[in-house]
Amino acid sequence: MNSFRFTALTLAGAALLTAAGTPAQAETPWCTGADLVVTAHDMRSPSPASKAHRIRLAAADGVSCVIGGSLSDVRFLDADGEDLGIDPEVQPGDYAEVLVGGHREAAVYVASQIHGPRVTPASVRFTLPGENGPGDSVTAAWPSNHSPVVRLGSLTAPVS
Repeated sequence: MNSFRFTALTLAGAALLTAAGTPAQAETPWCTGADLVVTAHDMRSPSPASKAHRIRLAAADGVSCVIGGSLSDVRFLDADGEDLGIDPEVQPGDYAEVLVGGHREAAVYVASQIHGPRVTPASVRFTLPGENGPGDSVTAAWPSNHSPVVRLGSLTAPVS
């Protein structure tokens, strides 16, 4: 084999080893509270018997991360930050990890009864799922009233 062909094969092999040896650097990190911009919004309910909201988890500028699972320790707070005593039911769905970054975001859908007593939270506080256990605590402004009977789904990609 001539030296040119040997050098070309050696360089090609080194390039393949370098590319194959860096998957850990290419992995996307798990989302933390600092990585996300969390907001809550009213939305149209698919059922006339419920009111719907969406908690939106978007990436902070320049961030790309992964999140999955369910929110925990969900508490609705009044304007003074006091707990309103609502115990939402978190309904675990199929586990999915969602890539958040650029135009991609994650969502948690929230439903409450349309009839009956109403409460008007100023904000919602919850714990994000962490990569290996509970993650950061996050608080977001809450957009409107709802009943004290509240159900939350798992993190998912937004429904179009």
